[in-house]
Amino acid sequence: MTRKNRGRNELQRISDAFDEDILNASPAQLRELLAEEGLDQTKVVAEMDAILEQAKRSFGRPKLDQAKAAIAARGSEPSNVSAIDRECVRGKLGAIRSGAGENMEGMMTAARRGKKLSARDEEGALDDLAQLEALENEGDPEE
Repeated sequence: MTRKNRGRNELQRISDAFDEDILNASPAQLRELLAEEGLDQTKVVAEMDAILEQAKRSFGRPKLDQAKAAIAARGSEPSNVSAIDRECVRGKLGAIRSGAGENMEGMMTAARRGKKLSARDEEGALDDLAQLEALENEGDPEE
């Protein structure tokens, strides 16, 4: 290791130790340290709050972008449900929608503000029901 790298590593360890001291300090100890340094407690708290909010925003944005990309990728994948399973589940979806006197159709269109499901929505519901059925049957010894 070069002298330069050794110096950087030592400085990093000192910086880490300062960070640990601050994180492990009680509020009273922190107020005392701020007073010793002649710093305004209200101003420091406001600055720390702003730094924390910025960190939350910068961390949250990549996660949101990652989630959007995952949703887009999933939407472009072909269904792994066979045509036979799809027709069986389509019948079950019809039964759910009719709801034997209950307002199931209204419940299924609530997210659409009362409008009918689009073909894509219906296909997605069929996929979801087929996957749910497969999961339910996974532990079933009768299969």
